[in-house]
This record gives sequence, structure tokens and C-alpha cells, in this order.
Amino acid sequence: MKKCLAAVLALGLLLLSACAILSGENSEPPEGAYALYFPLADLRTGDAAVDFEYRVMPQGQEPVNALVEALLSGPEDEDLTTPFPGGVRLRSWSLEEGRLWLDMSERYSGLSGIDLTIANYCLTLTLGQLEGVEELRITVMGEELPFWHSDGLRPEDALLSGDEELPLSVDVVLYYPRVDGAGLGVEYRTVLLTEETVLAQAVMEAYVLGPSYESLRLTLPEGTELLGAAVTDGVCYVNFTQPFLDAAPQDAEEAQLLVYSIVNTLGSLERVQSVQLQVEGENLTEYGGMSVSALAPDFAVGSGVTAE
Repeated sequence: MKKCLAAVLALGLLLLSACAILSGENSEPPEGAYALYFPLADLRTGDAAVDFEYRVMPQGQEPVNALVEALLSGPEDEDLTTPFPGGVRLRSWSLEEGRLWLDMSERYSGLSGIDLTIANYCLTLTLGQLEGVEELRITVMGEELPFWHSDGLRPEDALLSGDEELPLSVDVVLYYPRVDGAGLGVEYRTVLLTEETVLAQAVMEAYVLGPSYESLRLTLPEGTELLGAAVTDGVCYVNFTQPFLDAAPQDAEEAQLLVYSIVNTLGSLERVQSVQLQVEGENLTEYGGMSVSALAPDFAVGSGVTAE
């Protein structure tokens, strides 16, 4: 082994820049070699989930195809194992503005949970060495995985731990209208993430529970339920049930406070540039008399820290 890599899966934006914990021999790679990442065959041997071996790719072969083929063929080091089901193959790939798209064969969809997480990041960490590759997106038979909600997988965002049961604690800030009508106040909350949790979703699930402080109030229309929240290309789409629209506040100021309590809450996440409100999957353009098409956060709508 040359290095061992250990940390937690970074899910979303508030996860700080990833730090690798390095151990083992730190030798120079052979000239022209790439590091191919594989899970350890026995995760009980340490706190790392992933290690790598150096491999020189055949001359004249396209690098993406060569690296994926080498990964799918499995490791040469007996201390490593393959994360991929037998028969998985790369159907096609494309590189667009730093985003590498891989379309995998149907067997890839058989992965789930921590197994899927490790497979995804073995591909990401390996292919992230290529010039021009900033992040990775994976499709299966041309379709995105149904639980994929991030902008893309980036090597610096996500490293792996071997404990799939260990949740990650993330501190977030929630915005709510003040009871006295003086704009918005904030409340800090800790949410727990696992490898299958989306940060934006976790934040909104915390938001709809309402504030803990009596000076703040939740103003979601009665009967409103959260259907989901996901970030794509910097836009966070937050989806509610029909009562959110049917019982929208008639007062313009009340509607503005409600909208920006949601927009500012999600807009506090690092990779969220704007928020698009949805009802039953359809984008809203107007709400309570105000335009709500892909709103950027506006922290001037209400200010002041309510919770410490």
C-alpha cells in the first residue's frame, strides 16, 4: 500500500474542505502511472475504507476508457477488492466543462448504500486525476440514479470511512419570521447525515419542524408537506404539496417573509446560488403576489441572531 485515505463522506455544502489522513509508505509513483482506488478487502484492519495501487496505462489508449477498464478489472494487490458487481461495463462517457459523465451498464444499479458510495468514489478519485476533470456524474443505461441529488462527485468533497452506520453531524442555520413581525431571525440546528442523506433535504426537514425559540414562528400553510429538496447546477429545488400554494398568504409582507425564510435557509448552503419553489414538482413563478422564479437569498429581508 502506498497511502491510506480516511475521512467522512461529504454530503453537500457545509462539509469543510476534505482532509486526507495518510498512513503507510509514501513512495513516488512510477513514471506515467495513475493511482487506482479500491476498497480494502478487510475494513477491520484499520479506519480507512479505500486505498490505492499504482498502475501504468497502455500507451495510445484513451485515458478515461483505460482507467475505467482497469478499475472494473479489479485490483492486483491482494489487500484490495473490487467495489463493482461482475459484468459491469462502461457504455459511454463525455466531458463537458469539467464534468465527466459516465454511463454504466445495468448491473451498476445493483449497488446501494455504502457499497454504492464506495464504488462511486473509487471512480471519482481515480478519474479526478485526469486533466480537465473537476467532477463526476454517473448514469445507468442513460438514466440518473433516482437518489442522486448533488451537483456532482468531486474528489475534494468526499472521502470515505468504513463505518456506514456513523452519521455525520452538520451545523446549519434556519431562518424563520419573528413573532413580533420584525423580519427574520435565525436558529442554529445540528442535522445528522448518512451516506444516503442529502444535505438540502435534511435542512428542510429540520426547517418544517419549526423553531425551538418562542420568538420565532413557522408560517408554512396548514397541511403543507415537504416532498423533497435537491441541488442541481447551483439551484436548490424545494418541492411542497398542494396546500403550500392553495393556502398561500394573502398579505404580501407575510408571503415575502415565508418565501425568504425558505430561500435564506437553503441559500446559506455554500453551493446554493438560488432557490426554486415547487408544488407537486412544478416550478412556481408567483407566490402571494411576488415573483418566485429562482430566487437568490436576500439576508437583508430580516436580520439579527436569535439563537446562539
